[in-house]
Amino acid sequence: MASDKPTFKNTFLPARPSEFVIKTAQTLIRAQLAMTNKVFITDEDLERLRALPKDAGLVLVSNHADEMDPRVCLDLARRCGKRFMIMCNREAFNENFGLAGKALQSLGYFSVNRGAHDLTAKDYAVDLVKAGKDILVMFPEGEIFYLNEVIQRFHAGAISIAMDAIISQRASQPEWSAYLIPMAIKYHYPESIEDILSRRMTRMETRLGLSKMEGTLIERLRRIQQTLLHREQKSYGISLEHTIEPELGDEILRTQEALLQLIEEKHQKKLMSQKNLIDQSWQLGAELREMNFPQKKKELEDLKVIEHMVSWRPSYYGTGNSQDRIAEALLKQERDLYKIKRPQQLANRNVYVKIAEPTNLGLFADDYSKDAHGMLSKVTTNLHDQIQSMIDEMVKLIGR
Repeated sequence: MASDKPTFKNTFLPARPSEFVIKTAQTLIRAQLAMTNKVFITDEDLERLRALPKDAGLVLVSNHADEMDPRVCLDLARRCGKRFMIMCNREAFNENFGLAGKALQSLGYFSVNRGAHDLTAKDYAVDLVKAGKDILVMFPEGEIFYLNEVIQRFHAGAISIAMDAIISQRASQPEWSAYLIPMAIKYHYPESIEDILSRRMTRMETRLGLSKMEGTLIERLRRIQQTLLHREQKSYGISLEHTIEPELGDEILRTQEALLQLIEEKHQKKLMSQKNLIDQSWQLGAELREMNFPQKKKELEDLKVIEHMVSWRPSYYGTGNSQDRIAEALLKQERDLYKIKRPQQLANRNVYVKIAEPTNLGLFADDYSKDAHGMLSKVTTNLHDQIQSMIDEMVKLIGR
């Protein structure tokens, strides 16, 4: 019988930053980035980080483009002489029998139980902002979708945390404020990787029993993706009714919905509070982790399939000839075919980082007091659009 008793793996884990561990990691990361992911950031942008107001609340918000993002952040912290405290999903702390969690805490990471309205993590983050000593780093997409050039919907948590810190702190310091620092990260393969892409696709085609296709890389990738999709449908007994030949993107979405429905029905749960499929998956995952039943691990893996499919976007790589986009799509298919936890980049890349002018969120305190939901929605949307515009600008500059 299922139990509602929480498991120890969901307990909140605070940051326990060690200056020795952070500096050692930064030294190693600096060398690694120089060899494999050369970071480009202007002195002007770095100065925006160095010149942030002292004793004010500071929240750095970035798109979450790649597994390399946290290392880029640690390197930026070294360059600007600040300490970053990073919110990270709770599952990552459990890896390697919990040893990963110890390392993450030492580097300044703290956990959040994604999808569970984790008030402990939020209160901890609010206190960090109120302390005004470190920079809180958050990735409001909530996941690495490997859709670097098209930012996904932002969650409002970062803005909410900063505003709660402002309201609380102004009870004793009426002029105190917190600042939002928008950041954009863009990864780019500066050299042609067409041969690498072709070889890796050939390997997948062989694994899937497909004959090598003479079409374009995009056509081959679509066939691989469609084959993987049909394998997933078969493994879960999902049969979709079609009156006409379906679009691949629509078929992927309907498969995700069907799989989520199977899990919901099994546990008699209907996630009416969430509109977006990825949020529904995260919420159900959080609820399942709080339960104790033999098949929990398997069903959490099934939810991961749904979460991965959210980023299976044929429209993302199917227009133009961006090798960066094709490479991201390829890595996602390799991840799901070979069951790789974290796909690795195909070749050396350049990393372009842009920092925007900080926003004084104290200017929105009255709006927040009158209509918190409306203010959060507006500022979060504006933040998303601002960072997307920064990405677009970098893509244009790279293309010249």
